[in-house]
Amino acid sequence: MNPFMALYLKELKGNRLVSAVMLVATGAIVLVVVSDASDGGMHATMSLLMLPYLSPPVLAGLLMHSISQEWSGDTQHQWLALPVPHSMLPLAKLAAVSTLALGVFVLNTLGLHMILDQTIAALGESIRSPGLEHINIEAGDVWSMIGGLFGSMTALLLGLALAAASFRMLVPRFKGLVTVSVFLGGFWLTGRLADTVGEALRGGAAVAEAHQAYLFLAGMGVLFAAMGAYLFEKHVDA
Repeated sequence: MNPFMALYLKELKGNRLVSAVMLVATGAIVLVVVSDASDGGMHATMSLLMLPYLSPPVLAGLLMHSISQEWSGDTQHQWLALPVPHSMLPLAKLAAVSTLALGVFVLNTLGLHMILDQTIAALGESIRSPGLEHINIEAGDVWSMIGGLFGSMTALLLGLALAAASFRMLVPRFKGLVTVSVFLGGFWLTGRLADTVGEALRGGAAVAEAHQAYLFLAGMGVLFAAMGAYLFEKHVDA
């Protein structure tokens, strides 16, 4: 088996408890919302579908914890002694957490797609705009736009988490300060390079511009992850 694939499967197994909790919670939210929306009406439970989309910071924390626990559990010697490039070790953890993010997104967006038509129709009636219930939103648009936003934010935060975890290994003290500094510095750099990203993500820009903003954020995430992997490869040891 490919060494990276073996590491990836090992990390999936290591995260199975957290993954099960997050996926079961997301599935429960979807079931509740879809069940309530079966009558075509507007229900307060629909707002619950926003919760899984707020999970990228949790996923970033999971990635950092997965890396740091090798030291807190005193297993870093065996981990770093594996016959693979050191950079492959955190990247396998990143891939495992990204898989969990994909599962949460697919499950939750499927629930949103199932109630989308009912929600639009009910919204049209509630604001007395008869034409609104006939608005046709393509399924591809829903998956594309939400996937772009969720995916880009997840990529950015996971990239910063990997960079922060690597920087933390280089300092003996003030690890919390280093983590905060990396995230704040990453956000500052991202905003510095693209002042219009915020407007695009708030829906003030055209769809094409929003997708460009998503690609930019994802690209920054890849850049931060590459930086973290490089530091891990060159400077981190047991």
